[in-house]
Amino acid sequence: MAIEVIEIQDVPNDLKESEVWTVLGAGDRVVPGLAKDVARGTELSKTLCSPRGLYTRLEVDQVGPKGVSFVDGPYLDGKFLAHCFEGAREAIFAVVTVGPELEKSEAELFAEGSSVEAIVLDVVGSASIMNAFSHISNLIYEDVTDRGWQTGMCLQPGQSYWDVTGQREIFQVLPAERIGVQLLESCFMLPQKSQSGVIPLGPELKVHSDPDKSYCRYCQATRCPMRQEPAIEVSL
Repeated sequence: MAIEVIEIQDVPNDLKESEVWTVLGAGDRVVPGLAKDVARGTELSKTLCSPRGLYTRLEVDQVGPKGVSFVDGPYLDGKFLAHCFEGAREAIFAVVTVGPELEKSEAELFAEGSSVEAIVLDVVGSASIMNAFSHISNLIYEDVTDRGWQTGMCLQPGQSYWDVTGQREIFQVLPAERIGVQLLESCFMLPQKSQSGVIPLGPELKVHSDPDKSYCRYCQATRCPMRQEPAIEVSL
């Protein structure tokens, strides 16, 4: 059965300097020596980034102890994934990108020997793709809550709970080339400033998201500069 893929081209491109400082790990602080580079990179993002994404919805077939299967879809392997899908009826599969132009400018800066400017621009790209993915996640959240359902934790390959090879299952479902994203043999995406994820949906999810809270409690990257709360142990 053919699935409906929704493509979103009009994703807002409204990055703020404060969001770049957060990704840099500075929090509310402004580092004077980097202030001009952050301001310049944030301004450049308005012309170098072209946020867009696509997603589809699949019906859950079965949630087992070690993974999740979908009607006319892939099997997602992993005990933590299965835990997050308890009570789910559907899932959103999504891929989002800000395009290749920022990465090209970053490479040019490195080639010129402007390493600091290049690194800051890379961080700007990371903040931009996080913003773009959050925008599409919020659209999904609003649609789902209007139905009286809940959204679960956004599950992303490459995190501590899901190997990066999980990208293959997402790209099996989505024609990501429509927005200029390809999956490499390494299972990394190109452009690099792209993100993918799977979001469980249902009226009685055991693990559900709160737009006012972070997912840091499920992440074991204890030294992450953007951590907002301590990690917790999940018994599977």
